Amino acid sequence: MEKPIGVLDSGVGGLTVVKSIQKILPHEDIIYFGDSKNVPYGNRDEEEIYRLTMAMLKYFEKRDVKMVAIACNTISTMADRFRDKFDFPIVDIISPTVDHIENMGINKMVILGTDFTIRTKAYERLLRERRKDYEISSEKSPRLAELVDKGDYRSREIYDTISGHLQSISQMGNFYNIVLACTHYPIVEDVFLELDPTLNYINPGFQQAKAMRMVLHAQGTLKKEGKGTLQILTSGFPEIYKAVVEKLEMLEAEDIKTIEIPPYKE
Repeated sequence: MEKPIGVLDSGVGGLTVVKSIQKILPHEDIIYFGDSKNVPYGNRDEEEIYRLTMAMLKYFEKRDVKMVAIACNTISTMADRFRDKFDFPIVDIISPTVDHIENMGINKMVILGTDFTIRTKAYERLLRERRKDYEISSEKSPRLAELVDKGDYRSREIYDTISGHLQSISQMGNFYNIVLACTHYPIVEDVFLELDPTLNYINPGFQQAKAMRMVLHAQGTLKKEGKGTLQILTSGFPEIYKAVVEKLEMLEAEDIKTIEIPPYKE
């Protein structure tokens, strides 16, 4: 029996990555866990994020996955803390996006992310390791991920929050490329485009899915036939996940339910 892929996030945002996985890796079975009970991670401290993530990774270890994708920019800023603790490969979302930015020859960008992601300067640090002359600005959003996880994607709060960020970005200078550095944000990319269709919004999830394919191919575990399945698990309410699956026009999940996973203990 083929082993599944595990995908984790602080909430519904990682489903934007799953949509890309279903396109690029159509034969793979996916188990998704969204920790909506504890969203947003981006407003928590590093040790709390570490413990919450370790609990999810330990759960995937028990499910005998062949790989885990960290479909969360906040957690991905500390991905190196997890890699040597598990036998399966762990693919973060930041490194493949930096590769994409470099390969596309993008010189100037704004990183829009959670408070934690912006504070760590993870994107900026990795980009400047490649080139010193990148022009990078950042915009932090303490609220947008939490608002998206509530499931009301056309709410006035979401419009006002995104509008405020775009106004702030416009005052930074002549920026065209905006990295949506939280997987929740592409769920409401239509709102971004409605408010300002002139900007180029970069979705890191697609780049992560391509990186996952490369890893699976390299280790000889790429599934090449059969129809992939999707199981969605959450510590929160499953109705929100059903709404996101419908909004993103994803392949239907076989199961969407709430579960409890044991807290992590050293």
